[in-house]
Amino acid sequence: MTLSLFSLAPLGSRARKAAALAAGFAMAAAVSGCIMNPKACTEMACSDGFSVTAATADKSWPAGEYTLELAVDGNAVSCAYSWTNTPKVGDGGVFVQCSPTVSVSINPVTICTETRRGDAVSQSCTPAPGQFTQLLAVGGTPTRVDVVVRRDGALLGERSFTPAYRTWYPNGEGCGPACRQDTQDWALP
Repeated sequence: MTLSLFSLAPLGSRARKAAALAAGFAMAAAVSGCIMNPKACTEMACSDGFSVTAATADKSWPAGEYTLELAVDGNAVSCAYSWTNTPKVGDGGVFVQCSPTVSVSINPVTICTETRRGDAVSQSCTPAPGQFTQLLAVGGTPTRVDVVVRRDGALLGERSFTPAYRTWYPNGEGCGPACRQDTQDWALP
């Protein structure tokens, strides 16, 4: 026995037409809801933060014993690391966790080339010999960060930073999360 919408209840000709029309509208509304609202959000995470990329004019980072003295919204943080000017295997630098919210790293400067073949795009990056930058990363949204950098006890540079945060939506606006971030450059001698 085969059942249909029309065999469940005895309906007249007009009632069957009205039921078919209502079913058609319901189906069209469901389909158009899928098509008219194509927004799909990814689930990338992000965090609030401020960072400073410090570099010398020629991007060299001389070997030595480095110390950083910071005041993050008035809270003192210090850090120390040794740099031999010899990158680790894989051209990596140095990474130091100074506090739960502050880290510093020495990173190779990379030179990247882009290759296009039809619709495909690829990128290849290689380290520039002898060129490095220091990245200071501070978690959260401090309003002021004061930094003093010393090499072998001698003052290399000091500067105060006032971040100008921008809101970033890694999954697109309206999808969340929203993160506040700022990155600034610092030219050292």
